[in-house]
Amino acid sequence: MSKTVAEKKTKIGRALILISVLLAVCTAGLGRGLYLSHQRQAEIEEKLRLYQEMQAAQEKKEDEEPEEIIQPAKPVITSDAVSEQLSSIEQLITSEYLYTNAGKYENRNQLSISSMTLDLPLTKKSFVVIYDGRIQAGVDLSGAKIQVNEDTRSITVSLPPSTITSHEIDEDSVQVIDEKDAVFNKNTIDDYNEFMSVQKDEMEKKAAGMGLLKKADEEAKAAILSFLSLLPGMDTYTLTVR
Repeated sequence: MSKTVAEKKTKIGRALILISVLLAVCTAGLGRGLYLSHQRQAEIEEKLRLYQEMQAAQEKKEDEEPEEIIQPAKPVITSDAVSEQLSSIEQLITSEYLYTNAGKYENRNQLSISSMTLDLPLTKKSFVVIYDGRIQAGVDLSGAKIQVNEDTRSITVSLPPSTITSHEIDEDSVQVIDEKDAVFNKNTIDDYNEFMSVQKDEMEKKAAGMGLLKKADEEAKAAILSFLSLLPGMDTYTLTVR
């Protein structure tokens, strides 16, 4: 029986020794695994640090060396191009004057003796005309002068003075009243035409005196400025219309 107990003790001892060896091996393996893991992490961190340093150096270099920006070429507008645009309009009507007027015509035959002038009796004739009219004023753009300065990127358009471009009488509005003929001097169509021609001249002077042409000048400048501003590339120039 003593022998059996001794054998059992021996087996137990060997088992304990084997377990101790296995534990030692496992512990050593675990330690080496942890060591390799820390080493790998350190390598990754070092590579990340180097990458960050390279990135920072590249950004600094870009800041010190500004990018070379290629500017697009500016458009070129010639005086011929501006003139072509203006010629498409030819005559620019910018202002008008509407009116109603009444005028009286009188005429009589006269006799001149030396330095004296005598009215002949029974020759006085007259009539009164009431009518509506319209006077228009504008600019003849064929007389415009154009200057282009590429150094200052400026375009100057000089317009001719405004003039009266049309004067129309509304024939439907004409009324001839208080017409009086003389025995020896009758009213004729020539009298009427001559009188209306004089009336038109007087009304044109009146319209000009009321600022029709000055207003037409200002309106023409504004219209041409707006029109030419629509040209492609005109926004790169300083446009002046005078």
